[in-house]
Amino acid sequence: MPKDDKRKELTQEEIDAQNEKFRTFFSTSVAQVPEEMKRRDEEKESTGSLLGKLFHREKAQEEPAAAPAVQNELPPTGEIVLGHEEEAEADLELALEPGELEEAEPVALPTAPEAPAEPKPEPRPAPQPEKKPEPPRRREPLTPQEQQEDAEMAELKAMLYGTPKPAPVEEVQDAPEEVLAVEPEAPAAPEGPAIPMVFAEDQSVKQAKSAPEAVPEVEPKPETAFQFFGKGADENEPQAPTRTEAPSKDDSMSLPLMGLEEDEAPARPAAPAEEAPAAPEAEEKPEEEAEPETPEQVGEKLRRMGAELTLRCVLEGILAVVLLHFGLVAEGLLAPVASLDPVIAPAAFYAANLLFLAGALAVGWPVLRDGLQGLKGRPSADTMPALAACGALVQAAVALLNAQSYQNSSWTLLSGVAALGLFLALLGSRVLLTAVRNGYDLAARSPEGLQGAFRVRDKDLIRVLARSLDQKDPWVLLSRPVQWDEALVEQSFGERASERRARKTALILLGAAVLSGLVFLLFGGGPNGMAAALTSMLCMGAPLSSTLVAGIASLRLQKTAAAAGAVVPGWAAIEELGGVDTVQVDADELFTADSVNLEDIRIFKGGRIDRAILYAASILNHSCETLRGLFRQIIEDRTEILYPVKDLEVHHGLGFAAWCDNNRVLIGNRLYMEREGVPLPEQEYEDEHSQNGALQILYLAVSGSLHAMFVLHYVGGRNAARGLEVLQRENIRLLVTCEDPSLTARHITEAYHLPEGMITLLDQEQCSALTPAQPDETARCCMLHDKGFASLIGGLRAAEKAQNAETSATTVQMVSVWFSVVIGVLLTYAGSIGTLSVAAVLMYQAAWSALSIAVCALKQHN
Repeated sequence: MPKDDKRKELTQEEIDAQNEKFRTFFSTSVAQVPEEMKRRDEEKESTGSLLGKLFHREKAQEEPAAAPAVQNELPPTGEIVLGHEEEAEADLELALEPGELEEAEPVALPTAPEAPAEPKPEPRPAPQPEKKPEPPRRREPLTPQEQQEDAEMAELKAMLYGTPKPAPVEEVQDAPEEVLAVEPEAPAAPEGPAIPMVFAEDQSVKQAKSAPEAVPEVEPKPETAFQFFGKGADENEPQAPTRTEAPSKDDSMSLPLMGLEEDEAPARPAAPAEEAPAAPEAEEKPEEEAEPETPEQVGEKLRRMGAELTLRCVLEGILAVVLLHFGLVAEGLLAPVASLDPVIAPAAFYAANLLFLAGALAVGWPVLRDGLQGLKGRPSADTMPALAACGALVQAAVALLNAQSYQNSSWTLLSGVAALGLFLALLGSRVLLTAVRNGYDLAARSPEGLQGAFRVRDKDLIRVLARSLDQKDPWVLLSRPVQWDEALVEQSFGERASERRARKTALILLGAAVLSGLVFLLFGGGPNGMAAALTSMLCMGAPLSSTLVAGIASLRLQKTAAAAGAVVPGWAAIEELGGVDTVQVDADELFTADSVNLEDIRIFKGGRIDRAILYAASILNHSCETLRGLFRQIIEDRTEILYPVKDLEVHHGLGFAAWCDNNRVLIGNRLYMEREGVPLPEQEYEDEHSQNGALQILYLAVSGSLHAMFVLHYVGGRNAARGLEVLQRENIRLLVTCEDPSLTARHITEAYHLPEGMITLLDQEQCSALTPAQPDETARCCMLHDKGFASLIGGLRAAEKAQNAETSATTVQMVSVWFSVVIGVLLTYAGSIGTLSVAAVLMYQAAWSALSIAVCALKQHN
């Protein structure tokens, strides 16, 4: 307050102005109150208080009487509160200081309308003596300065917690005043039901929106001091309103609701059980591939095919004999049947001939199908017999249409020759099927010990193997364990080289036959002469042994290969084997256990002969096939006396290293011992005992000291010698993988008296590259054989003979066709091609067929 002496110096107007300013300061709490807010306070006296609206209570008549008592009592905080005496207690709000916020109990506001209560609210429970709560105080309307501060605080909270900026106070009329430090559990509920009803048909639309409101009601936690300024965005969880009515049947709140984490996802009604989508595995699961056929199923299929072909051959043979009889009767060489005399009843005779020929074509339908498709599709040896049958059908039809004139002419009837061609074509297929089935039975008898011969197609492997050879791109044959499958059966029925040549020849024969028929048609022969000339050219040119040669060659191949325990599946395998110039084998296939003899044992200082034999037998029993049998014979197969072998190391062409009886034992040739630093005797001493290299020397070292020297002698086997003789004659080289350190290419060559350069011993790098080599999926198996050199060479020899035999026989067939075309052209020029007799055509065909079959048999026999 200003001092009295200073006041005396002022005028009366200035003193009055200061007093007015002093009174205004305490009545407005430092700020001037606008007239609008005074009018709002006056309106509150008539409209009711804020808490009255929240609790739906009317203003009691007794409230103004209690106001003076509250007004005369100053709050303990020292704050001067001025206001209207008519303000009711219902407008009072609780405001706690920040320090007292944690000690105050939370105030829960009711969320549903209640019945009108007594004019005075119930008194609060007595506080603890040490913590006195502040008496309630009224809050005056906000001044413009306070509104600006509240707006800045709201902006700060929005920046810190992401809460939306509240609207200015002056823009909202009659808005409920903010209650500090007390967060209501739910918004004020209007009169009526607390939750709007949602019908069942709207649940798919409303479910997502109502899901957040369905969170179970949780007890409010005590507010912390930091929450005095508000709550963060992550803490503003929606609270479930309290029900005021029992839920109805149409109320969606009684249905299962989605969680809070699915607020933004659209609600979908649960699919019924019968409409539930299938599992992803079931939708994306591709169709299961057909399981490969078992050997029993393949064998049963071959048996059924054989029975069907046998029946067709029998029926076709009978029809061929009948049709040949018709042809001979038409020529007058045989007596006709009483009812089918061509002179008396030519129409019936030619009708019967056409009927039997149609039956022959039906029985031989596989030949017709494959033969006609061979003109443009896959080549087939049935093409020329099928063309002859079609020509005979044309001739029989023309003869029936012109029965009387055909009988009076000199044209012959060749339906029997065409049917015979169908019969022999079926017979050749039956023989070929027999060969395939016999090979399958042989392979299925011992599937565990089968080896498959494959031609190497890996360029990198060929480059490594050819490093020791003169040829840059050799055809190398490898043998690996395989199992029989149905693909080998299909390969056995594959395309043959003779069929590719037969298609070209058949096209030429067909062209010559059509030309001959057109000549007779244009130069006075008429339809009868045209049909007779066409059929005669085709029947004379089509070999009767077209498929029979291939069947006989395959059957002979199977028997020869089976004697050596091998199976060659089809012509493609024969051609692959025919181009092989290098074969890879193991040394133990050339030298068996009986092929190695122990000539002498030399024991050096500190060694014992019994321990030397045990050391050598223990290591070689696990590592070397060629020497295993020799040392097991020495110990009389008493393998229980051998030492355990640990950390075995194999060095191709050098030797072995391992731990036996707690000693490091080395077995190898002189080069290996020198590399390991083992002292050796002089070279003259070794040459003396090896007879200048005629015998093989094998050293044994124990713990770095020379222990013994074994003198060995290898003798070639008889069966291996025969196989090597075949390879020598065919100029096929041999790649040998050898683990025996005493063997060299020179020793193998001398043991079997082979030419120098035929044997190549592979080194460590080449053996390592060859060990993981397996045939790729696209490689064809050239041959199945038993494990052993003799079986491999036996299959190679049989394939070579079959290739030569079939090639020679089919060459004879092609010559017969070309010769027939030449004869047919000459007879067409002479005008007598259509008058060839059935007997003449049969003898001509029989001669060529016998010649081709004889060539095939002779080539395979030699």
